[in-house]
Amino acid sequence: MTLTLLLVAVMALTRAADAAKQTETGQKKDFLTEVNGLVRRAVCPNGWTLYNWRCFLFVQTPMAWSDAEVNCQSMKAHLASVRSAKEYQQIQKMIADQTNQNPLTWLGGSDSAMEGKWLWADGSRFLYTNWCQGEPNNIGNQDCLVMNFSGKNCWDDQQCNNQRPSVCVKNWSLRG
Repeated sequence: MTLTLLLVAVMALTRAADAAKQTETGQKKDFLTEVNGLVRRAVCPNGWTLYNWRCFLFVQTPMAWSDAEVNCQSMKAHLASVRSAKEYQQIQKMIADQTNQNPLTWLGGSDSAMEGKWLWADGSRFLYTNWCQGEPNNIGNQDCLVMNFSGKNCWDDQQCNNQRPSVCVKNWSLRG
């Protein structure tokens, strides 16, 4: 009996490790994890992409930054924060896979509350940045963060009323 339980546990952990590897590369929309001794499936809603334990959605409809944030909130999400260079590359890949290009796209960064103090709409800490050289520069009161700027596909601050597509982020959910 103990050997059987051990074998089942090893199999579950192996599947979870394989699934975690796949989610790091953006290859899967769900993965297995153990919660309170039960193996559960972490899932993103249809159309969302699982990466690094979060679900991302590219919204192609151009909107002002605040409208894009409200749209994300209507899906129980926020405009996306970015935690690492690898995550940023995965977001870029998700967009390119859907559009065959790298359009200027809203992320969840803004310094509208206090100039020069950048915050993420989802409340996470602003640790990773990918600003283009000389940015953010606040020319013409630019308070919102756009990705895929210039040929380097880095970040720029732009006026929040510009109409852009956007990326939303939310946490995955568990299914038993």
